[in-house]
Amino acid sequence: MDEATILRKCQQNLVALEAEIQLVLSAINNQIPVIIIGESGTGKTELVKTVAKVLERPFYRVDGDENLTITHLRGWFDPPLVMNSGFGEKSFISGPLVNAMKLGGLFFFNEVNRAPSESINGVLAALDERQVGVPQFGQIKATEKFHAIFALNPLEYIGTNPLPEAFFDRCVLIRLEHKSGEIAEQIVKLRTDCPNDELISKAVRFTDQTRSSPYFEAGASVRAAIQLTQLLRDKEISLNTVVSAINAVYSGKVKLHPDINKKVEECLFEIAEPIFSSYGTKKP
Repeated sequence: MDEATILRKCQQNLVALEAEIQLVLSAINNQIPVIIIGESGTGKTELVKTVAKVLERPFYRVDGDENLTITHLRGWFDPPLVMNSGFGEKSFISGPLVNAMKLGGLFFFNEVNRAPSESINGVLAALDERQVGVPQFGQIKATEKFHAIFALNPLEYIGTNPLPEAFFDRCVLIRLEHKSGEIAEQIVKLRTDCPNDELISKAVRFTDQTRSSPYFEAGASVRAAIQLTQLLRDKEISLNTVVSAINAVYSGKVKLHPDINKKVEECLFEIAEPIFSSYGTKKP
């Protein structure tokens, strides 16, 4: 496929990300690793999955945490198989990094700043040499189509580790921001196929206001608007059903300011009531 066709196919699943898609495709073509930085719900994973699907490359995802070792990424020897066959290809269980290298896949390292430094450095070494060494097995070389993309949330601090300068030096950086207004409505329509444009508009408006409300230190993303629309699209909508769905979707996605002496549900209702008033009044 030519670049224009690839871009067009990616845009069928991604809204208002033309520049970001082009940067990712160019980085892949030039074998430059990518770091995607964005808050939760800004589309980091969807962007990478879509590019991998359109390029018809295997997609291997790992999520960083303190237990993610280089062995988990690289692979390990299965003890019973070692007993039967010894150390070798038959007894080696490939991890996601090695699978992506061998099969020309797209290796997606999500929440990379939550992983131990040893694991991050191990992946960086694989990128530099385009091969990884496995003790008692040897060197595994990457095929030409192997590529790595990393992602992190800049607002997450708990359980994270500072990334080395060498990490940023090797990669190009792409930032994703929250989508709002008409663009967010297009995303919700695409993800839900909901015929109720009024509901979509109200869900997006409510979500946008959680991010600008003085009640909340952190608001919700378009993912919440998608979920709210999905919960309500096949129901007879009243303010009661809206409030119940909002509490289910948003109460775990927003964070109250420390000086707010109200429950999350009370704050959500104060924002929701004028937006969804056309659906009636809340019954006791």
